Amino acid sequence: MANALPHFSPFKIREDEVSAGTRWKKWLSKFENLVTAMDITLEVRKKALLIHYGGGEIYDRIETFSTASRETYASVTKELDSYFTPRVNPTFEAFKLRKMRQLQHENVDQFHVRLRTQAALCSFNDIDREILAQLIEGVTSSKLRRKALRDRLTLSQFIAEARNEELTDTQTKEIEASTEQACPVSARTHKKGAAKSKPWYPNPATRNKQNTNSTCRNCGGPFPHSTSCPAKGKICLNCKKPNHFAKVCRSKKAEIKRITEDSSETEEIFTFRSSKKVPTTSVFINNQNISFIIDTGASVNVITEATYNNMKKKPQLKPSSTAIYGYNAVQKLPVLGCFTTTASHKKYATKAMFHVVQNHDFTCSNLLSASTSETLGIISFAHSIKVPDDIFHGFGKLEGINIKLHIDNDVQPKAQTHRRIPYHVRKDVEKELKRLEEQDIIEEVEGPTPWMSPIVVVPKKSGGVRLCVDMREANKAIKRECHPMPTIEDMINDLNGSTVFSRIDLQQAFHQLELNEESRFITTFSTHVGLRRFKRLMFGVNAAPEIFQHALGEVLRDIPGVTHFIDDIIVHGKTKREQDHSLTETLNRLHQRAR
Repeated sequence: MANALPHFSPFKIREDEVSAGTRWKKWLSKFENLVTAMDITLEVRKKALLIHYGGGEIYDRIETFSTASRETYASVTKELDSYFTPRVNPTFEAFKLRKMRQLQHENVDQFHVRLRTQAALCSFNDIDREILAQLIEGVTSSKLRRKALRDRLTLSQFIAEARNEELTDTQTKEIEASTEQACPVSARTHKKGAAKSKPWYPNPATRNKQNTNSTCRNCGGPFPHSTSCPAKGKICLNCKKPNHFAKVCRSKKAEIKRITEDSSETEEIFTFRSSKKVPTTSVFINNQNISFIIDTGASVNVITEATYNNMKKKPQLKPSSTAIYGYNAVQKLPVLGCFTTTASHKKYATKAMFHVVQNHDFTCSNLLSASTSETLGIISFAHSIKVPDDIFHGFGKLEGINIKLHIDNDVQPKAQTHRRIPYHVRKDVEKELKRLEEQDIIEEVEGPTPWMSPIVVVPKKSGGVRLCVDMREANKAIKRECHPMPTIEDMINDLNGSTVFSRIDLQQAFHQLELNEESRFITTFSTHVGLRRFKRLMFGVNAAPEIFQHALGEVLRDIPGVTHFIDDIIVHGKTKREQDHSLTETLNRLHQRAR
């Protein structure tokens, strides 16, 4: 029977003890697939195969178990799981995920699978959100990254966009390759008397003299090869021809004079050429008044070549790496350079950068950007609606709403083991705990508690840490309220016919709902400075999204032109006046209820 068993690699604990927990889950999953494929259902045989395939290290570990723990396959795997589970450190796994980047020959789908596999070990509350953030950071396509940030793509939209981009690139390369092969050579120049290039083949005498110290002209490795050449079938990255590597490519390499990178985003201007009457102003630059068009849609200041040449004291130009486009233009404007100087208007003055643009006609104008115009006091921005002054400051709480979590008393309470917090982040954890206490979000716990959950510390890109409570055990006892959540179709139907939209994103939305006293005990969590519990609704509670959806819906119920999904509020209207009325009413309602 032993000879008929298929080959299956044993599990090696000491191969990498840091990742032993992760590797064990993967190994056990593969083993159970093997057992299923072999149609083995008897517990005795499954346990015997586990011991056989597990290898010496697993056998030694099982020998240390109690007699009761070694009786069945289920008890053995449970003991092994409990042994390896502490080795899975969610904080460390999250750190590993943050370092993941798309590999050179990996498409976005493959990168997504790697991220999702890793994210499953990190105890994230919102896995899709974390995966999307890492996809945006780690993807190799800067074009895709900019689109995701500009259009605020969801995870599914990002994956779909990536597939479209990769498919387009593949199809374009095939078309260009076929076009290159089909195009006739229009001219070819040879030096008189130059010998034609011939393929090199070693003659038998030369072949016999070659030794292992010879170098292959195709791959750069030792020659002759024991098998086929590693470069066979590969495409050179230099000349794009097959059967050799770039490091030994004999094609002439392009001489690179200078490599330049764009130091800023592409800039767009709107009124570079205009025959219509537009607002102008005079700005004092280098002891000279210069006329500018005020372009509130421009993010850079532009002066024409003619204006620059007429300046009495010409500032020295520096190279500019900023690409400037006219509104809806395909070709960028030719930038001669840029200079920084003091610009003044009446009683205001500021340091500003000006880009000198080449012009061949007299329809081009000097442009003053929105930021410079505002700094010089030329323009000011006015709000079209009146809102309470303090609505965008501080941290609020919706009054009149007291959330009760419904606890299933049949579920046995569980006080989980405290997870040790790395020493180098403990000060950051203490600062975050203090901030939450000062904002009346958490409170200290005194006395015994039936429930206790561990925390996961996640570093923030902006500095500091985010504290995430692992509520997986506690959630087993929290009953869902099952309030209906709106679907995409529902929201599209609500928005139908509207042309003007505003979006309100509530800060720390769940924390704006207070938990009643009886519901707080199940949110208790452990830290290195003692136990704390939440006084507000928190991320990680399984019923939190639907509870918040229902509560906010009650607050905004009778306001026309308002729809929301959890903490994202969309105010819309068929006209700007209609939308502004709904937006004012919404902000006032939130302000009244958040005192």
